[in-house]
Amino acid sequence: MNLPAPLKGLAGRHLGTTEDLSDAELAALLELARALKKRPLGRELAGKVLGMVFFNPSLRTRASFEAGMFQLGGHAIHLGIGQGVWKIEHREGVVMDGDATEHLKEAVPVLSRYCDLLSVRAFPIGRQWDVERADPVVSMFQKYASVPVINMESSMYHPCQGLADLATVQEKLGRPRGKKFLLTWAYHPKALPTAVPNSALLAVSRSGVDITLAHPPGYELDPDVMTRVRANCKRTGGKLEVTHSFGRAFADAHVVYAKSWGSLKHYGNEAEEKKARDKLTGWQVTPKEMKKTDGGIFMHCLPVRRNVVVADAVLDSPASVVTDQAENRLHVQKALLVALSQARKGRR
Repeated sequence: MNLPAPLKGLAGRHLGTTEDLSDAELAALLELARALKKRPLGRELAGKVLGMVFFNPSLRTRASFEAGMFQLGGHAIHLGIGQGVWKIEHREGVVMDGDATEHLKEAVPVLSRYCDLLSVRAFPIGRQWDVERADPVVSMFQKYASVPVINMESSMYHPCQGLADLATVQEKLGRPRGKKFLLTWAYHPKALPTAVPNSALLAVSRSGVDITLAHPPGYELDPDVMTRVRANCKRTGGKLEVTHSFGRAFADAHVVYAKSWGSLKHYGNEAEEKKARDKLTGWQVTPKEMKKTDGGIFMHCLPVRRNVVVADAVLDSPASVVTDQAENRLHVQKALLVALSQARKGRR
């Protein structure tokens, strides 16, 4: 495939966050994804191998990467850590007298000899945010790999979901500039990672939309992420408003994106976090809120807890585009795999 000039610069690079992409690269990647959606089968990845390393469960991420590799002539290998694959240590200088059998320093270079690309999913442990926000597992993969490494979700980022989110907004709204995008916190019985809301905001803030971020006090997102979101909005002509008012946030929204995440204020203190979260069950998207929007669509990254995060009546309505959103994971990832793998052409 003859790639456009901006995508040629992606060859051989890692992707940890959408912020790793220039505006030109991001636009070209989404354009390629749209083209691959219209023509799903090809041979762009013929002879290429993707090694997928999962420290945590997956449904859409695993299925979409495997399907994408197959549809473009390549092959994906699923490696579930602790599930048929040795437990792996990532910390530097550690005495390995625990459960881990192998270190990333050996595992990653070996996988780089077998595979043309690697991808890794490693959720936060939930103990020390100052340590986990550095995404130590993904960072170690990138440090020791000799092939491109794709972040399939870490403590801080889920770039493939962010790309799919932006692709969906563009697909449904046409020109997003000036439209209102609401990202609202939603109740969940567990404290979830912040990678998805971080990545959704970082991606859509580059489209010129006016963003409203609604969350309860104490559920602020990482300040460094918010600084970059503000900078993106300023550069693209969008606006950013942060509110603690759930009901009023829906007014005139064109997109409603619901997502739950844990409190960084209580990170590592499960009892305090649960005490705060259990008072917030009213943060659920229902038809009452959707009626306040400007014909708004409903988005969620999935999996979603029905009648906890969002009511059946919303999720089953024509406003819900969650399946289209999930499908777009396949297309943006295929575009990403094609662009990153070009440096490995002819390796075999």
